[in-house]
Amino acid sequence: MIRFLELLVVLAALVLVLSNWFFSLNVSFDLVALVLSLLYFFTGIHYLRDDRVIRGTVILVVSSMMAFIFIESFIPIT
Repeated sequence: MIRFLELLVVLAALVLVLSNWFFSLNVSFDLVALVLSLLYFFTGIHYLRDDRVIRGTVILVVSSMMAFIFIESFIPIT
């Protein structure tokens, strides 16, 4: 189930990036940060399930920083 969600998030990230590059649609940075933080979250969970603890932990920390960018767009903290 996690793998399926990871593939869906990867496809959403690809659609956002390709629509921004090739079709010149105005995709907000906050939406890209949300999708990429979800992607990094699912990738970190995948690494933790495969017993790659250090790599999975680092990726989860990166995903939390990217989620902070998304949350900060709604509630300015800094």
